[in-house]
Amino acid sequence: MKKFFLSPFFAPIFMIIFLISMFILSILSSDILFFYDEGGGLDYITYVCYVIAFFAIFYYKKDFNDHLIDFYCYVFLLTCALLREMGIQHYLTSTDTTAFKIRFFTNPNNPIIEKILSFCLIIILLSVIIYLLKKYLVKIIKGFFKFDTLYWTIAMFGGIGIISKIADRFPSNYHKSTGYYLEENTRILLSLIEEGGEALLPLLLVIGLIQYHKLKQHL
Repeated sequence: MKKFFLSPFFAPIFMIIFLISMFILSILSSDILFFYDEGGGLDYITYVCYVIAFFAIFYYKKDFNDHLIDFYCYVFLLTCALLREMGIQHYLTSTDTTAFKIRFFTNPNNPIIEKILSFCLIIILLSVIIYLLKKYLVKIIKGFFKFDTLYWTIAMFGGIGIISKIADRFPSNYHKSTGYYLEENTRILLSLIEEGGEALLPLLLVIGLIQYHKLKQHL
């Protein structure tokens, strides 16, 4: 089992099993679509996943003694992800639906203070992401093609994050471009990918932390 856990294929297989499990749970629930909505079953599962992730990242902090700046960047991004999951973007504005969209900044009715605060938060977030990408992107790409276990897990993390965002935006974009709404089965599938993907992010972080710890022990 330990050998399989340190295999580059562990993360993608885990992702598939997790999404299938969430789909089965949604079928067993009284309302399939509500299971994926805010306040539904998967919403609570996601929060539990974040609790596990916060515990894990501080538990394995010693593994980052030589990379403390990176460690605090990871903690910052994990905190941002949790706050976004909790809907912090809706509480940063008193006059709009979200503070992290272009229309928020172009709307003259939104308070300038809220725009400045939101802009500063976005700049800080982008700075952290750019710092990590500049430091690790080439390593991740090379490691992925070399079937490096840790970099495969990181690639799965980034991939599911992007796919989840696409699944989130697709229904509204489809309706705007065609005037039609998606069929229920398609909405269920996209909800599974979006919400299931968001729940997977902290779990993949936990997997990556444990893999990193075990791989360091072998060095």
